[in-house]
Amino acid sequence: MANYKVVIDTNIFVSAFLGSKNAKLIMRDIFTDQYSLIMSHEQLQEIKFVLQRPKFDKYILPHELSKFISLLSYKTIVPSIYEKINDCRDEKDNMILEAAVYGNADFIITGDNDLLTLNPYRWIRIVSPATFIKQFYDIE
Repeated sequence: MANYKVVIDTNIFVSAFLGSKNAKLIMRDIFTDQYSLIMSHEQLQEIKFVLQRPKFDKYILPHELSKFISLLSYKTIVPSIYEKINDCRDEKDNMILEAAVYGNADFIITGDNDLLTLNPYRWIRIVSPATFIKQFYDIE
């Protein structure tokens, strides 16, 4: 199994807390060092902000979210962003592309069609969680 560098979109983290098996597997593998996670400070704040919304209260308690964000920041490689990228039709998704490019990522894992339509972006494969899991675990 190769040690890939991955950028995981915010929607995958949310999906994991909502019960997606594929997203949970990807999250588990972050914390067991199966691959290297690349993420900007901006995205880390977005994850925290999104999961603090009242509609997620039944999925994650405030102290659990705080611990999760702390652990996630510990596992994250934060690249230096040298130049803004504006290639995604959804402007807020450009931070994902920036982290991937400047972190020299192999994959972006997302459920967002605005990013998936860019596959491949430069040298980076943009894939759904199911596609990544099939390739990462060599499942047919």
